[in-house]
Amino acid sequence: MKPALKSAEEETRLRDWLTARGEPAFRFGQVQSWLYRRYALGFDRMVNLPLSLRRELADRWQAFSLVLEQELSAPDGTRKFLFRLADGACIESVLIRSGKRTTACISTQAGCPVGCVFCATGRAGFVRDLRTAEIVDQVVFLCNALNERVRNVVVMGMGEPLLNLSELIPALECLCDPGRLGVGDRHVTVSTSGIVPGIIELARFRRQWNLAVSLHAATEALRRRLIPAGHRHPIAEIADACRTYRAETRRIVTFEYVLLAGINDSDRDCRALADLSRGVGAKVNLIPCNRTEGRFLSPPRSRIDRFAAGLRYAGIAVSVRQSRGQAIQGACGQLHRVFAGSSGQTPED
Repeated sequence: MKPALKSAEEETRLRDWLTARGEPAFRFGQVQSWLYRRYALGFDRMVNLPLSLRRELADRWQAFSLVLEQELSAPDGTRKFLFRLADGACIESVLIRSGKRTTACISTQAGCPVGCVFCATGRAGFVRDLRTAEIVDQVVFLCNALNERVRNVVVMGMGEPLLNLSELIPALECLCDPGRLGVGDRHVTVSTSGIVPGIIELARFRRQWNLAVSLHAATEALRRRLIPAGHRHPIAEIADACRTYRAETRRIVTFEYVLLAGINDSDRDCRALADLSRGVGAKVNLIPCNRTEGRFLSPPRSRIDRFAAGLRYAGIAVSVRQSRGQAIQGACGQLHRVFAGSSGQTPED
């Protein structure tokens, strides 16, 4: 399999190869411009390069590492894409438009090893980590689909990002490099289920990336019901790691909290979440459960509003996420499961 160009190692090899071939120094910049500024998905698009050079580049490298399998569009403007990787695994990406605001939601793993009980991706099982180029190429494709740079990137798609830090960090650095895609640090959000070593490691870079912790429960007993033991860290340790992240980056951490009817939406749950959030200095993003084929339901609107009001009364900054893309299997992993089912595949195929 030919290597993908969107990694520091391969870019160094490209520069050296162009030099050895006797190409002028500006050729490397031309290729980079096509990859990151014009969102080219193939060398054939690089029309200011000699045809012979384009053919030789295509013989040695991949300009784009994903294959589009399916695209769905929702009435609210959300677009969802299913990609197949070179080894046959599938991932999902979502393009969200809200007024002039554009957001790319990207994946970092094929499947997810954490296995939260209400998550469609978790039920599909874990296949592998994505490579740096496969992470970056999702954003490049969404920019290509828009014909402009996306303004925001949320790492909230399939997978647990902090279990793939070795590939995630260079991908984020590429996305935020002014000479490449140029997404501002403060316009990037990394979501995690609460992987404590990963939070500490991410804090070490002292970048202005936002951190969102998918908490979903403010007590250990309830969190044990929702998140399997393999990658579940104690809430107290998560809170300490979040305080470290804020101290190192000066960024306010967000607790993401999926509201599950009759499970974590009581007044007592609200008070526990308020106490925890206050101790960390975190804000809260409430997420009404996106109905999948599982047994979990979103609370009625009156209960969501009461929960949000309880947090505000306790002095916690809170938002309620607007559900988008339900008409196109909007929740992470739903489109993959539908595609796998219709094609007779299983996650292990």
